[in-house]
Amino acid sequence: MAAVISTLDMKSIFLFFIIMASLIPGPLCAEQIGPVSSGQGMKMCLSQGILTISSAYSPYSVHLIKAEVEGRIVRINAREGSILKAGTPLVEIDSTALRGQLEQLKRVLESLKKSEKVLTRDLALNQKKYHRYVVLQKNKHVEAQAVENVERELHNSELVLIENRRQQADVSRRIIELEDRISKCAPRFSRDFYVAENFKELYETVVPGENISRLLDISRAKIHLVLSPECFLKAENSLHEEGPVDFKIITEDGRSYSTRGRVEKLKIDPDNSYLYSYGFDLVFKPVEFLLWGQVVTVRLDLGQQTIKTMGSQGSSR
Repeated sequence: MAAVISTLDMKSIFLFFIIMASLIPGPLCAEQIGPVSSGQGMKMCLSQGILTISSAYSPYSVHLIKAEVEGRIVRINAREGSILKAGTPLVEIDSTALRGQLEQLKRVLESLKKSEKVLTRDLALNQKKYHRYVVLQKNKHVEAQAVENVERELHNSELVLIENRRQQADVSRRIIELEDRISKCAPRFSRDFYVAENFKELYETVVPGENISRLLDISRAKIHLVLSPECFLKAENSLHEEGPVDFKIITEDGRSYSTRGRVEKLKIDPDNSYLYSYGFDLVFKPVEFLLWGQVVTVRLDLGQQTIKTMGSQGSSR
């Protein structure tokens, strides 16, 4: 070892130790911030009651829409980058054959209902006839065989009516199933969505389970914050689930935005869907100048959080 050192000049040794020293990590403090990917964060804690952490600005939820029926896409009502309005079909899959089957079944059901009225009337007549023959037999005006024949007619009338109603129930069930399949040919939603990606083009054929689109709920924004277990326990005591919380969003270029939101999922993530399990979501109204997926810094003064009503939105500067 001494021989190796002796072959090095003092300048090289000095440079070696400088490089090694620079590789030794120093202690982290709460003000250290680094960019992270969506759903991840840096394990940090509080500094004088202020939580400072970086994470991704995200839509409130992401929905992967899959085809539920097989068919050819005949219309796409929302292209990538556009807003799909509530009640507007995302795509329309050819349902011509299904609608033809539906109309045919409706005609069959209508015919069965008309037959039911006739069969119900016949059953009532046979019941009266049977009771009349029973009385006639008691008075010895007809033979027992005649009564048995009338009773058999009555029984057959009952069976035919039961079968008619069974067929009506079966056809009605098939109508409901067809209507459900037809509705799935044109999937609609109760609120607006942003179309992030379409996986299929016009006139392509889809099969059940195949991806059609990826939709974003941008009516609200969300930032998921991930903490160390120790930091999480401290933050948990200062925050209230679903309660209002004031915080500041800071971008990499120094712009800041003060706003109010609410806390969701203030708990250990039971599904462990994030890199770490300790953290919570800040949910708030979208900020116009931020881009989805943009890494921002959140500064949250836990010592200043008070119970306030939701509604007012902060100012940007």
